[in-house]
Amino acid sequence: MSFKLAQDIISQDVGDIISIVGYDNFQPLAGKELLITGVQGLLGGYITDILARLNETILKKDPCWVMGLSRSPIKKNSRVGHLMNRHAMVLHQHDVTKPSHIYNPKFIIHAAGRSSPSIFTQDLIGTIDVNVNALRWLLELAVASKVESMCWFSSSEIYGNPPECNIPTPETYHGNPDPLGPRNIYTESKRCGEAMCLAFHMKYGVPIKIFRPALVYGPGFPIDDKRVLSDFVNSAIRGDIIQLKDNGSARRVYCYIKDAMVIFWKVFLSDKSGEVFNLGGLPSTEVSIKDLAIIIHEMCGIKEKPFMGVLPPIEGSPERVCLDMTKVVNYFGYTPNVTLEDGLRRTISWARERLL
Repeated sequence: MSFKLAQDIISQDVGDIISIVGYDNFQPLAGKELLITGVQGLLGGYITDILARLNETILKKDPCWVMGLSRSPIKKNSRVGHLMNRHAMVLHQHDVTKPSHIYNPKFIIHAAGRSSPSIFTQDLIGTIDVNVNALRWLLELAVASKVESMCWFSSSEIYGNPPECNIPTPETYHGNPDPLGPRNIYTESKRCGEAMCLAFHMKYGVPIKIFRPALVYGPGFPIDDKRVLSDFVNSAIRGDIIQLKDNGSARRVYCYIKDAMVIFWKVFLSDKSGEVFNLGGLPSTEVSIKDLAIIIHEMCGIKEKPFMGVLPPIEGSPERVCLDMTKVVNYFGYTPNVTLEDGLRRTISWARERLL
């Protein structure tokens, strides 16, 4: 196990992201205060790593002062443990569902949440709290602080199970989730959160940007959250044959974290407030769950075929997750370009260094 080698993989991505977004585009952060929640998650962790790198390089003379919040303790070997005691950065354990006095930030990023079904189904009230009550607190803080930009990560789950005529799924699709279904706590609280963001934008002019991420993955992702990709990687790096729960016919488009981060920063530092943006990979990279397992087997040197399951599809789980990225491409001129194979190689390499 080598935490340094694992972090080196993330560090390479961070350098690429900053270069692609463009050094000059980060200048609005210079000398400003930024509050970010969920710093130990996949998205929050990368954002925090990028902020630390910016403060060491192009913002060194006039750093962005970062306050990062995490519900879980921040320890030496945790996701952002290597950033403890960095200049201009304070990482603090705090549950954002319990508002507290925070200095007046000029930028707010709400990346905290319970996105895994295995987690949000076990913490129903907490899931609503972080998507609604914590968001309300941060929106009110944004009004009081007169922030320059704020973002919130909603979810593509609000689309439900779109019909074929809405695949790839654009931001204009209203969604069809069952408000009383097994995933309703998560999806309906996300929908409520989006409505609240727009209400604060319309009434108070909060410069909010809403993201709907779908299947973002990469180094730093929670390997034990029991989602498909984490389960597959967790099994394969140990040499175990992947066990599918059903026939694996459901199809997904995965988005490597580097692509997601480039899109995030381009949107967050823009003037496109009061809008919603999909955050996903390109439809041309769509893959079935079965084929995903086969690819991971090949990368991990497992010659046997994955075990097929016989259970019916999980109730409420969409048949296809495939976002339309046209709006992002047209607005910002960036097209996700990391192939599934390249993204998986980097993710598997990180997982081996981090876990084995």
